[in-house]
Amino acid sequence: MKSPAQNRKRNGYHRGNVREDLIALGKKILESEGLEAITLRRLTREIGVNPTNFYNHFPNMEYLFAAIKVEGYQKLLKRDRKATRNCQKKLDVVRILCHEHLFFAIENPGLYRLMFDYYHDFQKHQELKEITDATMAFLVEMLYGSDIFDSSDSLGFYTTHPMAVACWSLTHGLTHILIERQIELNTKSHKKVIEFADKVIDELIHGIEDQLQD
Repeated sequence: MKSPAQNRKRNGYHRGNVREDLIALGKKILESEGLEAITLRRLTREIGVNPTNFYNHFPNMEYLFAAIKVEGYQKLLKRDRKATRNCQKKLDVVRILCHEHLFFAIENPGLYRLMFDYYHDFQKHQELKEITDATMAFLVEMLYGSDIFDSSDSLGFYTTHPMAVACWSLTHGLTHILIERQIELNTKSHKKVIEFADKVIDELIHGIEDQLQD
């Protein structure tokens, strides 16, 4: 029996949304084999379209990776908003956001690395810039009480509002420690992950503790 991809090739057309299928397959390969395994030829072969059809949707592979990152940030921001909607204290916000990022990265390590370790020029990828700005703006709003994130002056913003950067750095530092297996921890246990995060936060948070108290 022929696979769906083989049938599509035989019939000479692709059923479904090619752009969405390219992104979905890219994410699947990313998690199972890593970024290096994602190639234009493989993607188009497995979804059953001509390689030239790829360029109807993306100028090159960089734009595909950017689109995958956009979906990742959208998913993470949605989780962040849902998890913190009932938070009353800033310190609770820091803890919960840290937990959510850890769980997101454990569930999607390849996607997380692509999102935060793979450089993209924001001037070429406006949608990616908008969603990353929205992610940082959300953190700022939760910590400072108002949306004061200025994406046009990111360096000045980070200098004058270091609390957000400190929390961001703490979260990503802990996340990379876990997904790179730099410590021995049962990441399948939510309880163990939360205990690990909270213990480290308790040790490191004192530098900004006064600012986090209501």
